[in-house]
Amino acid sequence: MIKPPLAWSRASGILVFSATLLFSTLLWASDPPWKGKPYQQWDLQDIHLVFNDSPWVRVTAINRTWLPVTGNELPNEQLAGRARGLPSSLDQSSASLAGDISFIVLWDSSRVMRAASARQAVLQGGRTDVDVEKYANEPRKEYQITLESADMTPFYHQNEKFFQENAFLEMRKSKQRISPSHVAYKRGQKGVLVAAAVFFFPKKTASGDPTISPDEKNVEFICKLEGSVLRVGFELQKMVDHSGPDL
Repeated sequence: MIKPPLAWSRASGILVFSATLLFSTLLWASDPPWKGKPYQQWDLQDIHLVFNDSPWVRVTAINRTWLPVTGNELPNEQLAGRARGLPSSLDQSSASLAGDISFIVLWDSSRVMRAASARQAVLQGGRTDVDVEKYANEPRKEYQITLESADMTPFYHQNEKFFQENAFLEMRKSKQRISPSHVAYKRGQKGVLVAAAVFFFPKKTASGDPTISPDEKNVEFICKLEGSVLRVGFELQKMVDHSGPDL
């Protein structure tokens, strides 16, 4: 199985809107790549649009009510690794960290997101053994939502079980809430700091009914982050590729 690129390597460009991105967005406004091209024909510009300007990706800024992880919070054996790539936030003063921090939320179980990850592995990773179509259409038993940020400190302070109990999907129409079946962390260098958090939500109830009904148009992902609450909305009617609804 192909491992999707790590958080910022995949989506860091979402926060910097260049003239090229704006032009690309206008160019594909009437026929985006996920509707107009087979996955195997996507180029890097198409992948950039998927990861930065598609209905499967949302960005929100929330008030940072925490300080980033400091050196004395890390295990002693990890401190020697600071020169080998631990985040620069370890050396920042608290005065420079006030204000909002941006989080990226990606609906990663979709065909479009999986195809973009696989195609990126071909174009940038030199993979020649990747069947993009097969990888994109592999059955998924659960919805998968990935949360990424330049500062994932709340996920270092709390374990996966905490976020399983403090995150959910809420249906706009029915107000029904779905809790994650489990949460998994993707860890960075040395396996200490959290690079991304992946939330898994069941597609069916215990009785076999869909957890997200076909007539739902909007779903919100909500997650408690220490003293703040992250909340982003997904417009389901726009999350459609050439094969139909894509969650």
